[in-house]
Amino acid sequence: MANIITRFADIMSANINSVLSKAEAKNADKLLEKYIADARRDLEQLKSETAAVIAEEMAQGRKLADCEADIAKYGQYAEAAVRAGNDDDARKFLTYKQQETAKLANLQASYAAAKENSEKMRLMSQKLTEEINAAGSKMAELKAKMSMAQSQEKMQQLNQRLGGAGSSLNNMDGLFDAVQKRIDTIDAQAQLNQDLDPEAERRELERKYAGGGAGGANSVDDELAKLKAMMNN
Repeated sequence: MANIITRFADIMSANINSVLSKAEAKNADKLLEKYIADARRDLEQLKSETAAVIAEEMAQGRKLADCEADIAKYGQYAEAAVRAGNDDDARKFLTYKQQETAKLANLQASYAAAKENSEKMRLMSQKLTEEINAAGSKMAELKAKMSMAQSQEKMQQLNQRLGGAGSSLNNMDGLFDAVQKRIDTIDAQAQLNQDLDPEAERRELERKYAGGGAGGANSVDDELAKLKAMMNN
């Protein structure tokens, strides 16, 4: 029995915190998965061993209870024999009582040891169950963080690609600005040339009135007369 307690005490010393303290970011999930699998296997064995220890406690308890009942019983029988005037029978019952009383100390010690072992095994089963639950929670938390990290990496890669595209767009905008600047320069030069040319105003007036003056009123009157003549026919 002591070997069972020692073996499972060693198992319990390797808890989830000690496992995680040795883990690295790249292998933490693998270590946790292995720890949970090993712990579940150990828990099943621990439950089996615990059941056997509890059964031993119950057996030792029954032996102790039977011994205590026999001691009480033989004492009552001895008293009854004395009241009946049968001293020989009373002596026999007192002898039986002494024999059972001699067993009592050993039975009490055996029961106490079995009970102690049973309590230890129960506590270890409870602790290992809690460790497995804690490991499951840690695993869920770790997977969530890993998923978030992967999403952040993908977002970073996307931002880098978009950043490159943005640079290309920026370059294109710069090209458009350069072309527009050249156009504005040409227009400015043309306007400047016109402002500096003293004959520019005269030539503009000549072009304006070259077709009959003031927008070609005579040609319009001619067209109107032709339209009326056609309508009267």
